[in-house]
Amino acid sequence: MSESEVKKCHSCGVELRFAGKAPFRIGGTSGGWKLLFGEWAELGEEMLPFNIYICPKCGRIELFADEEAKRRLLH
Repeated sequence: MSESEVKKCHSCGVELRFAGKAPFRIGGTSGGWKLLFGEWAELGEEMLPFNIYICPKCGRIELFADEEAKRRLLH
């Protein structure tokens, strides 16, 4: 799905509105490793931006990967 394509709510069919971008962390470690290594456990993490869309009717929120995020996640 391209970023310029109209996105519709899966719940009520209304056109979604762009609400901004949000960075999400991927990679790194969690759990006990985080406790043992603290900030060092985050070395493998990276931030990926996702586009946020909201339905003005029902409030459903959907996330879409932008071109950069798709490229990084699929390779």
